[in-house]
Amino acid sequence: MPDAITFEQLPVQKDGPPFNAWGLYGDKDELGRLNLITPEAIKRGRDEIRHGLVINLNLPLSIKSMHPERAELHHKINHRKHCNDDILTFNTQTSSQWDGFRHFPYQNFPGPGEYRFYNGLTMEEAKDPKVIRNGIQNFADKPITSRAHLLDIPRYLARHGLPPLAPRTKSTPITLDMLQKCASEAGIQFASGDILVLRTGWTEATIDLDDAAVQEQRKSRESCGVIQGEDVLKWHWENGIAAVVSDNPAYENFPHPNPSLHEVFLSGWGLPIGELFDLRLLAETCDRLKKWSFFFTSMPLYVEGGIASPPNAQAIL
Repeated sequence: MPDAITFEQLPVQKDGPPFNAWGLYGDKDELGRLNLITPEAIKRGRDEIRHGLVINLNLPLSIKSMHPERAELHHKINHRKHCNDDILTFNTQTSSQWDGFRHFPYQNFPGPGEYRFYNGLTMEEAKDPKVIRNGIQNFADKPITSRAHLLDIPRYLARHGLPPLAPRTKSTPITLDMLQKCASEAGIQFASGDILVLRTGWTEATIDLDDAAVQEQRKSRESCGVIQGEDVLKWHWENGIAAVVSDNPAYENFPHPNPSLHEVFLSGWGLPIGELFDLRLLAETCDRLKKWSFFFTSMPLYVEGGIASPPNAQAIL
C-alpha cells in the first residue's frame, strides 16, 4: 500500500521540498492523506457511536476575527415582497475552517521568493480562480468522514498538576510528550485514516474578549499549539493521521519557524488542517463519558478551486 512507506523514506520526490509525499498517490492526486480514509476507516468511526449524541463543532460565522486582514461576516437580509433571502459575505477563514491545499505553500521553494503547493502546484496557478486543482471542492467530493480522537491537553495537564497552557501566546507549546501521554491515558490507539482533534483551550480564552483585547491579540497573533519538529512530523505520519483539527488558529504554535507544520501537512502531504473548531461541549461530553473516540463528519462548501471552507462538522458519540 502507498501509505505504508516509512517516514524515513520521505521525501518521495527526492528533488522536492523537505518531507514531501508528492506523487505517492499519483502526480494528479488532489486528496493527499484523505486517501487513507477508506470504507474500513469510516466503519470504525460508525462503530464508535454508543450514546446517540450529536455535537456541533462549529463556531458562529459572526465571531470576531483575530486575523487583521480577514474580513468579518456581513449578513444582509434581502426582502422580496412575500419572502426573504440571505446574502452572506465572509472570509472562509474567519471562523471555524478547513485549510485547503491552496492555502499555505512551501516557502522559498524551489528558490528564494518561490512557492509550491501540494504535488507542485505553483503560486500563479493557486491564485488563478480558473484553475481548480487542489481546490476545496475535493473535501466536498469526498466529505471528511472517519473515526476521530480528542486529545484534551488542558484537562490532561490539570489532572497531573502540570503548568497550564497559555493559549493566547506561543510560550507553552504542546510537546510530542504531551500528545503521546494524553493519547495513552485516554486509551487511544490510532489507525490509518483516523482524525486527530486537539483542544488547547484557545476558544475559551478568546471568545469573550472585549474590543481592546481583540485588537491586542490581532497585533501579536500569537497562539499556543503543537511544537514543530521532525519527531512531531514522524509521529503524525506513522500514526496514519488523515487530518488534524484544533480549537486554535493554526494547530501548531504561532508564529512558527520553517518548515512549519502548515508547509509539510498542507503542501507536502495533503493533510487538511482544521482550525478554530468549537470543542467545548465535545470536551465536556468526552470527559463525562470517559470516551475520547467518536464518529466525525464534515461537509465543506462545494467551491471549485476554493482555498478554505467552514467545516459544517459534527461529532457523534
